[in-house]
Amino acid sequence: MSMRDKVTVQCPKCTRSIEVQQWSAVNGDKNPVEKKKLLDGTLFTAKCKNCGNTVQVGYPLLYNDPKQNIMIWLVYDDDEVKHVADYFKSSKSGEGDNKADISCRQRIVRDSFRLREKLMIFDSGLDDKIVEIAKLAFSQSVQKQNPKEKIAAAFFTNEGGENHVEIYSAGGNAFTVALSDDIYRSLEDTYSGKASYAEDRVYIIDDVWALQLLREYNSEHR
Repeated sequence: MSMRDKVTVQCPKCTRSIEVQQWSAVNGDKNPVEKKKLLDGTLFTAKCKNCGNTVQVGYPLLYNDPKQNIMIWLVYDDDEVKHVADYFKSSKSGEGDNKADISCRQRIVRDSFRLREKLMIFDSGLDDKIVEIAKLAFSQSVQKQNPKEKIAAAFFTNEGGENHVEIYSAGGNAFTVALSDDIYRSLEDTYSGKASYAEDRVYIIDDVWALQLLREYNSEHR
């Protein structure tokens, strides 16, 4: 199911009103146009007809794709995170009407950039848990090689058909590291068993999750 509505926001540049088409749910299988807009970032932007300014618009969104067996909920509020986590948990317990396949990958993200990233990861046929571990490992490696830089963020991308991790420093510098099949398989062989618990107990799979997993793994293998 896909649902949309129209809301009005104010242009921060000229203060004129902008009508925005806001989606509360998008089915990636049935709505390929909207999925493409998610991937290129335009689903969360609006252009002011008066001054031409492009405005970033943030709103909660449920993305699901039955063919890929994924459900990703974009939320901004901490209370909503708990609400969605409870919803996901009950959907696999057989309670209520919101039943989901036990193998469905359910995720919570906190901004539209992370939603876009999750879609690229799953479209590439990869496990986001292994990708998050790779991102953390690459970031730590870049930090060691560039001690004066403070790593601010890392994102997976497969633009151009090749998998990469783009790493950004607080000073605005960017580093790109190739995520080869060999590196991915090596990480998968090492960590997939440890990471598998995340499918039904943890819904936010990010750098914080990856760091905690690596600490637990290293502690167990000392």
